[in-house]
Amino acid sequence: MKIICISDIHQKLQIDNEERKKLEKFHSFLDEIKNYNLDKLIIAGDLFDVWYEYKMVIPKSYFVTFSKLKSISESGTKIIYLAGNHDFKFRNFLKKEIEAEVYLENYEFEISDRKFFVSHGDEHTSNDARYHFLKSILRNKFVSTLFGFIHPDTGLKLGKWMSRSSKNRKVSEKKKTKLEQGLINFSRKKFAAGFDYVIMGHIHLPRILRFENGKYINLGDWISHYSYLLIDDEKVELKYWE
Repeated sequence: MKIICISDIHQKLQIDNEERKKLEKFHSFLDEIKNYNLDKLIIAGDLFDVWYEYKMVIPKSYFVTFSKLKSISESGTKIIYLAGNHDFKFRNFLKKEIEAEVYLENYEFEISDRKFFVSHGDEHTSNDARYHFLKSILRNKFVSTLFGFIHPDTGLKLGKWMSRSSKNRKVSEKKKTKLEQGLINFSRKKFAAGFDYVIMGHIHLPRILRFENGKYINLGDWISHYSYLLIDDEKVELKYWE
């Protein structure tokens, strides 16, 4: 069994020179792992800076990324997508066109008697009441339905503004540590429930913390760290794409 986990790519709607360099790295990574004979590729949220799925429209700047994911899926790798805080609305595009499984909250699996729990993590941060209130509005079914009546060009721009684009939102290391405390507290509960690993993203801080009854892992991001998690029958390793 071999699995790769990634999160927080935050591909932007408009591709400038900086974004193009980032995507060249990310797309080269997708091209490479297609040859890894993976069982699963788990994307733990926020692949895009804004994802709202209209009935007939997807942003053209996302086309290359989708085509590479489609190629990975066709190679025999199951793609698992977990909703992040920049993922506002899902219909059936990922399931139908990419053959991905979509989960709005978390995903669980086992390898060699080790239990894994994966979540984007935004639900479990501490000291972030403003965001939790905003998310309750954005995920509201009535608000989501109204949003669908807006022209996609306008709606996606509005979605970008509401999502507080990660590039424009400067978060200090001290703030990240405070946010992460909620993720760690939640992880301890999952360890007590029998999980050996709790894997999350959201705070863009790649690392593995070892506790007496389990390991907490943050996947980092593809904005400055280019980090990913490799899981197989023998090891769980946080790696960085050069």
